[in-house]
Amino acid sequence: MAKAVSVRPQLERLGMENKEPTQERWVFGGVRVHQNKRVHYWLSPNGEGRYFKAAGSYAVGAVYNARVTRDDDGGTYLHGRPGYTGDRSEDEELRDQLSAKTRAAELQLGLDARERAAKREDPVELAIKRLEYLTASMHPSSRTAFATYVAVRLARAWK
Repeated sequence: MAKAVSVRPQLERLGMENKEPTQERWVFGGVRVHQNKRVHYWLSPNGEGRYFKAAGSYAVGAVYNARVTRDDDGGTYLHGRPGYTGDRSEDEELRDQLSAKTRAAELQLGLDARERAAKREDPVELAIKRLEYLTASMHPSSRTAFATYVAVRLARAWK
């Protein structure tokens, strides 16, 4: 995934620090889920899709001026945030597809967040967290005795 952050250190490492960025007209493709994270999807003028770290707020299907540097291996480095041109992609079908994929990604991200919240609210996990809190300030030998006490109580309850 390409990143829309300061690219100077990366370019120096690649020996491209003197290469000037070029300006290209990119279409914002919306939000996607990449490696379980929210990312932005951009389409370059040649229709090549790129993922970048999500930063800023953009209109799906709109055209933006992006300052980029490309390396010989096909890597694309975005300089700063793309600027809105006031235009939108002329391809209505493309805009519709991008919008639908963005909606699906937003729903998936929301579902993932609710699942994480549900896991945090698991009664067993909450009980263990409470025990961790109660024993945090205990001396290690007292914690061991307390853990033994809890284990014995549970064992008796299972008879």
